[in-house]
Amino acid sequence: MMKLYKIHICILALCCSAQVYGQQSEASVPEYAAPEEWTIDDCIGFALEHNADIASGELEAESGKISLNTARMSRLPDVSASLGGNIYFGRSPSRDASYIDNSQISGSLGISANVPVYQGLRIKHEIDKAKIDFEAATQNLALARKNVSLNIASLFLQVMYDKEMVLIARSQLEMSSSQLELSRGQFESGRVSRSEVVRNESLVEADRASLVQSENSYTLALLDLRQAMNLPDSISIVPVMDTYDIPRMEEIPALSQIYEQSVRLHPSVKYAEATLQSSIFALKAAKSAYQPTVYLSAGYGNSVYSNLTDKSMNTGFWNQLQGNGNEYIGLSVSIPIFSRNTVRNNVRLSRLSVSRQEIMLDESRKSLKKEIEQAYYGAVAAYSSLNSAEKALEAALLNFENEKASLDSGRSDMYDYANAKAEVEKAQATLAHSKYDFILRVRILDFYMI
Repeated sequence: MMKLYKIHICILALCCSAQVYGQQSEASVPEYAAPEEWTIDDCIGFALEHNADIASGELEAESGKISLNTARMSRLPDVSASLGGNIYFGRSPSRDASYIDNSQISGSLGISANVPVYQGLRIKHEIDKAKIDFEAATQNLALARKNVSLNIASLFLQVMYDKEMVLIARSQLEMSSSQLELSRGQFESGRVSRSEVVRNESLVEADRASLVQSENSYTLALLDLRQAMNLPDSISIVPVMDTYDIPRMEEIPALSQIYEQSVRLHPSVKYAEATLQSSIFALKAAKSAYQPTVYLSAGYGNSVYSNLTDKSMNTGFWNQLQGNGNEYIGLSVSIPIFSRNTVRNNVRLSRLSVSRQEIMLDESRKSLKKEIEQAYYGAVAAYSSLNSAEKALEAALLNFENEKASLDSGRSDMYDYANAKAEVEKAQATLAHSKYDFILRVRILDFYMI
């Protein structure tokens, strides 16, 4: 963009204040001392680390990871131990399971294990679903990060636009102030009338009011950026960027290439695909309830007794442990016959969920295509506007120089000079708007491709 270099050189030549704008702009926000220069990537990085939505998404992803671990552990045996004791008064159970007239103390201990052998592949489907849910949470987190990045990029470029508008307004004020001093000297020498000085004074005040308005817009835009970043008041920043590094439209990939890459990688589509796959596994898990379930169980138990009525009937503690122990192993099968249509309705609801997620996936792809098309054709329009604004500013600068020379030689009046000056300011504002609009839309396309 060689024309853009020449235009900026002309703007800087018109006003010496452009070189010291950084210090002056910092003075407009005195509550932040010792400001640091932050690029757009610095602002995005800070926002990603301190955004509440991203922190919540990270917790959701961690929750999905824990749920996946829980699903995987459901394959393992369920082991439990028990320990108990009782005191019987009057009648108590004997070792042959009959009740006798005596009082006694009894204690028992046991350990048991229960292992699922077959549940219609329900555990497998639940594990697969937990994997996909974790992937969906990860993609949702990535989508949140992209949304925050785009928002910060938009606010950052708005700040840069308002900052450049302050520069333009300041340069306009410098020019009008210089012209006012010149007209006052000409009035004192009798070359111009008092009305020319008054017109210059009016132009200076109008430019001063425009500068104040631009500075206020910059301050508010910077405040919006700070709030979106959750930036503490103790950190003062001055957003900076190399505005000369503007890409050419020819460097941007074709629309079809952008969409094909984005539909494979964009988190919104990946999230919708994962949600659909999760609903499919949920349907398979619901269908597994139609099938029998088989459990393998095993355990060990022991008990001891102490007769309180007839001490002679008691045997030694260790002898009882050796004689009263029992082990068992068993296999149980549960066959569903009638569940009041609960399983059937759960399957029907799962099918509806699959259909709903299929619609959501299709809508997600359509929405993504619409967003990419808007960003792409918006970039094309912004690039065209940028080229037109460059040419318009070149013409306005040339016309302004001619009018200034005519005014200095007495061949023109203040009215024509003011109009030419206003056209330069308008062309500068249009160029700044087109430039940052194009940069933002290119940035959006980059986000869709990574």
